[in-house]
Amino acid sequence: MNVIECIKQRRSSRSFKDQPVPTEVLQELITLGTRAATGSGNQPWGFVVIRDQVELKKISDLSREHWLANLEHYPHMKQYQTMMSKENYNMFYNAPCLLIIYGDSRSHWYIYDASLAAGNIMLAAKNYGLGTCWIGNAENICDTEAFKAKYNVPKSYQVVCPLIIGYPKAEIPPAKRKPALIFHI
Repeated sequence: MNVIECIKQRRSSRSFKDQPVPTEVLQELITLGTRAATGSGNQPWGFVVIRDQVELKKISDLSREHWLANLEHYPHMKQYQTMMSKENYNMFYNAPCLLIIYGDSRSHWYIYDASLAAGNIMLAAKNYGLGTCWIGNAENICDTEAFKAKYNVPKSYQVVCPLIIGYPKAEIPPAKRKPALIFHI
């Protein structure tokens, strides 16, 4: 599949087969992520891969509890209150893998660079027949000191993209998009 087809066909996946993603594929996706453009050549990204389903459910539950206990501070999260209130809710949709992309905050460009790496990974994953979804709701747990210490993430690194990866249960048709707002051409 060429890159234009990947861009046109990539969709966020939220339903996965119970099939692990091979380690060598994950390593290749990360390598392709690091081929992204990077401000001033800093390459300030770092990665954590979690595949243990018990651990993923624990992270999901901790995150869910945090959001529900603090909704008054996060008005943008109120739209998810009903969904998160369900005990069996799993923000990672039972995906076989969570890839967390961090950026070194000592680089001014870390958010941009890590986001570009995430884009490369999402497109490359599509080429491997994998589905992905950026799970922004996981940021509150994945950026804590305790979490980062557990996974050897240096303190200067900040979470940019918690990304679930797996083999989708079904193909999702390409998304319809609004026309681009072009202010000047």
